[in-house]
Amino acid sequence: MKKYDICIIGGGAAGLCAAAFLHEDITVCLLEKNEILGRKIMATGGGRCNITNRACAHKDMTLEFFKSIGIETYHDSEGRYYPYSNQAPDVAKALVRQAERNGVFVMTGFEVMKTGFGGGEFVIFGKDGRQIRAASLLLAAGGKAAPQFGTSGDGYRFAKAFGHKINKVYPILTGIVCGRFADIKGVRAKGRVNLYLDGRLIAGESGEIQFTADGLSGICVMNLTPHIVSENGEPLERALKRYHLEVDLAPDFTREELSGRKSSFGILSDKLSRRVSMAEIKSWKLPVQGVKGWKDAQCTAGGVCLDEIDMQTMESRLQEGLYFAGELIDRQGPCGGFNLQNAWETGLKAAAAVNQKMKERK
Repeated sequence: MKKYDICIIGGGAAGLCAAAFLHEDITVCLLEKNEILGRKIMATGGGRCNITNRACAHKDMTLEFFKSIGIETYHDSEGRYYPYSNQAPDVAKALVRQAERNGVFVMTGFEVMKTGFGGGEFVIFGKDGRQIRAASLLLAAGGKAAPQFGTSGDGYRFAKAFGHKINKVYPILTGIVCGRFADIKGVRAKGRVNLYLDGRLIAGESGEIQFTADGLSGICVMNLTPHIVSENGEPLERALKRYHLEVDLAPDFTREELSGRKSSFGILSDKLSRRVSMAEIKSWKLPVQGVKGWKDAQCTAGGVCLDEIDMQTMESRLQEGLYFAGELIDRQGPCGGFNLQNAWETGLKAAAAVNQKMKERK
């Protein structure tokens, strides 16, 4: 049985980025549960792949890497970087092609059941009975968000097997459930959404609000969901009662400018004006009844505790030769390329650390 220098579990953003950055003289095995690599990448950014953001501290690392594998980028007025082609599949294809040039051995349709360490090597057990042995192991299996793309949280189980603590995981960057809006489902409006806890403002975002059958969505809404949590063992149902939203659907107008208007129609669409009166247009109060689940979430909150990881090399502080990258770790950001930046950045750091370690050994 062949032993690899490193085995990567997960062929998503973090795993592919690491595979594409590892030196070609390092033997690499990449295991992916799906039949195709980079499936989730292809769906990001509305099919355009929001690679990173101007506000990300290490965006240059990411942009230089993608340029080195042939992907040119541009950024919009809000600082979001996209591939110049505006095609998310191109990003995945460039990563796969570079990994292939590096000689990475790819095994798709490989579902990992268990991982372990013994005799100075990592052993990865497949559901079909196959075994992979490697000197190092990179866990890049993703979180639990968007299970339709194959993510199921398996990586947490693998991390636990090596003694790592998993901080509570829950879906974020998703819609907020706050009422019955079937009559305005699909309506979009410019506005500001403020989130209150026990009557105290804790977060607010401006942008386009999208109405769903049971609540609100849109980037400005999704960015509020990390703040909606139950703490200290409080039941979620009880915790939710402490939150409410206040929506300003006329953010470019003062109350004085609106005084005397009889109807919200003309600022709001006809459909929306039938639901929101002039008395409510600047402060429409809505209860927080819940957040959308894993299927609708763009990201997972929680994960492998960062205190147990060297964040410069992404190597475990508990098990030498074990590395982490991507959504599996407890590190999240808002919409706009921040979470993909985390995937690329941690994948690159892990690969760079392995490259350096192998260079020193040889």
